[in-house]
Amino acid sequence: MDEPFFDIDGAWRHIRKSLPGSVPIVCVHVLIRSKVFIYFIRRKVIMSKKSNMGTKISRSLLCVLLCMLMATSALVFAAADDADITILGVAYTRDEIVAMPSAEREITYVGSGGERTDTVRGVLFEILLADADDGDLIEFATIDEWAGIAAYNKTKAELVEMNAILAYQTFTDGEWQDYARTQTTPVGLFALYLDGERPGHAIYSISLAGAATEPEPGSGTGPSPDSWVGDATPDDYDFSIVGMVAEPAYFTIEGFIECVAEFEQTKEYNWLNSSASRDVDTFTGVYIEDLLNSVLQLRDGAGAIVVTASDGFSRSFNLDDNASGAYATDIDGNQMMLAYSGTASRTNRDIIDFELPRLAVGQSHPDDVNRSGWVSDIVEIRVTAFGDLGSFAWAAEAIDALFEAGIITGMPDGGFDPAGSMDRAMAVTILGRVMNPDWETQTAEPGDFPDVDYGSWYGIHVSWAVEQGFVQGYPDGTFQPETTLIVEHMILLMQNAGLTEVPEGIDQGAQRNANRAELAFITYALARQLGIL
Repeated sequence: MDEPFFDIDGAWRHIRKSLPGSVPIVCVHVLIRSKVFIYFIRRKVIMSKKSNMGTKISRSLLCVLLCMLMATSALVFAAADDADITILGVAYTRDEIVAMPSAEREITYVGSGGERTDTVRGVLFEILLADADDGDLIEFATIDEWAGIAAYNKTKAELVEMNAILAYQTFTDGEWQDYARTQTTPVGLFALYLDGERPGHAIYSISLAGAATEPEPGSGTGPSPDSWVGDATPDDYDFSIVGMVAEPAYFTIEGFIECVAEFEQTKEYNWLNSSASRDVDTFTGVYIEDLLNSVLQLRDGAGAIVVTASDGFSRSFNLDDNASGAYATDIDGNQMMLAYSGTASRTNRDIIDFELPRLAVGQSHPDDVNRSGWVSDIVEIRVTAFGDLGSFAWAAEAIDALFEAGIITGMPDGGFDPAGSMDRAMAVTILGRVMNPDWETQTAEPGDFPDVDYGSWYGIHVSWAVEQGFVQGYPDGTFQPETTLIVEHMILLMQNAGLTEVPEGIDQGAQRNANRAELAFITYALARQLGIL
């Protein structure tokens, strides 16, 4: 029998090199590997090598078929909205990545427990980056916004030389198991492995340096600064909803009413004030729960809102259905409402349109003094990770950014304790987590300070900060990790690390203890100045 001239693997190599970057490589690969397609080519189109005319005809027909099928497949893949990773601007599902030519590698690296070797299966970067030039700088992003992933950013040539592989399976307990990073939301499906390096987990974006990447909904990543919703702009609006939302919102009062019309409610709210006066007010507006979860979309980790009035007064509410939570149901069956019309005041019972929204909070029980929880003339609702920021709303953006990046965590009770003090060990740890991308893979050698536990959670950061010249000990040769940090020393630490402009509102000469909100605020300013966050 005559051997067909068509070489499947050779065609794959040729097509992969010649495809424009906008067509997903996987489309062609799946089509060529398809048994049905191969059968059609062999039986219906491909002629013997002995037939020159047949060869010419079959080549022409094959090109036409490939173009038609690729165009159709490209449209199908472009329409998919369930992508698990974006590579050079093209979105892929896990199945599409698995369909690419695979490779298996044994990667040895030093982990937290010493040297270890992982056996992984995935796609080599020489295939993933076929459309990139050797000198292109490749950037990575993780679902949990791990700042340390920046250390893995390398040129294509460097990645190929280090046998970089995007792994989707690991060989564990004698069998291949799908990789899944369950600590992230959504679950991470890919890991980055390089020779000699600890793996980078939960990879969701691979892009050219400087290229914009749209985050997946619910990934915990922040919105683009040039993207928002609403009928107003960040420079001209009546009130805003910002913070840990998929996109910030800026509204005029008219635009807000139109935006939430589908969820409009008119309800009566019983109230009791501190003077023991009682009455019932009528409001029309939207429940906070509907506003944040249906009209808008929360980012992962959102746990509270800070509602701020035009006079600077603010109140915080947890995003839960507990008695004082934003999603709680009161004794009349109502939820917390952001209202745009209703009873004018305690003395004027007319129904009026409000110039700015009001927050109405129902009673959790008949003797609940709830009137003091109402907020009028709202100019901002900030969604935050913590419900105790209240008067520290000025630091909420910084606190949330550091929280989402995994730099800081909250207290055991779920709050942040913004007024609480910080010791030297914690301050150096936060700085190290921001500026030292390799801290998780490093081991601290015993240093010169007898009062520092170099094997503890803060030891590596003290060692690194001393090496960088950011901190030094006391004249008696100690570091005093548990000594409370004062404002003056906090500022000096950040300036040693590169801060050139102290944020407005920080009292530079203060000898009092620095609080947790101030440390987050100034650390975030440093990170933004250095381009880290």
